[in-house]
Amino acid sequence: MDHRDEPRHRFNEALDAALRSTVELGALVLDNVRRASEGLLENRLDVARAVIEADEEIDRKYQALEYRVFELIARQQPVAGDLRFLVSITRILYEIERSGDLAVNCAKGLVRRDGYTLPPAVHSLLARMSRSSADIFHQGLEALAALDASAGARLNVADDEVDDLVGELYGAIGERSDDLGFDTALELSRVGRYMERIGDHAVNIAEHVTFIVTGEFPEANVPGEGSR
Repeated sequence: MDHRDEPRHRFNEALDAALRSTVELGALVLDNVRRASEGLLENRLDVARAVIEADEEIDRKYQALEYRVFELIARQQPVAGDLRFLVSITRILYEIERSGDLAVNCAKGLVRRDGYTLPPAVHSLLARMSRSSADIFHQGLEALAALDASAGARLNVADDEVDDLVGELYGAIGERSDDLGFDTALELSRVGRYMERIGDHAVNIAEHVTFIVTGEFPEANVPGEGSR
């Protein structure tokens, strides 16, 4: 390698490392989302507390990675596609970290109520909704790892399933509010909103990937014009 190419080679390696680390952070959050769902569905306070504790490591990694990306921007002064990639990574990191916080919120609600038992119909809907939300988040991470430009529009459509299931859950909670009690019904409604938002963050991740690759956001979600 010509020594004049070494700085560019090192910069490319730093970009690759930032992408890998972002995907790895997302995988930690995905694990926590799934654990939070397990805690809710199995009424496991120990699992819920483990979700809350695990978020400390996620936050540390997020802060360190965000700093590293900002440092690359400041030191390397990238332009064009490199700048677009790094700025988009900072936005994707935010979407991932917020998803982690939402998983923690689900777990905190279970702990706050000291656990709760779900009627079968609510349990079934919650299981489907949480699985669908985790699946779409997984797809967002896969799109990021592969830099799949088509994922933004595809996940935006797939997220409709999560939204529909959340609506069904709200209906089931309303029908069984007397059995659940006000406080538990309220917590479950919040869980629906949290899971819906995790799906939204997954869509946002995929749309930022589309932007990284093409320089354009999917038409339905241009920032400032109806973005989530």
